[in-house]
Amino acid sequence: MREEINGNLFTNAERRLLLLFYSGDATDTAEILCQALPDIHDCDERAAAAGLIVKLSDIDEAALADFISESEGNHV
Repeated sequence: MREEINGNLFTNAERRLLLLFYSGDATDTAEILCQALPDIHDCDERAAAAGLIVKLSDIDEAALADFISESEGNHV
């Protein structure tokens, strides 16, 4: 399953990481993910984090906030 936010498709792994690392806006979230990359040892998770960082640079803040709000309470 893939989730779409403002025209960007997110894999389940990217979505999960987004929900775990979201810090209020796309820029801060991408920065936190960049800092976390050295501590992510699973190759698939690391690739998902890297892909998410790229996607966050081109996402609408309002669409991202709506996605996070709608996802509250969902298990990651």
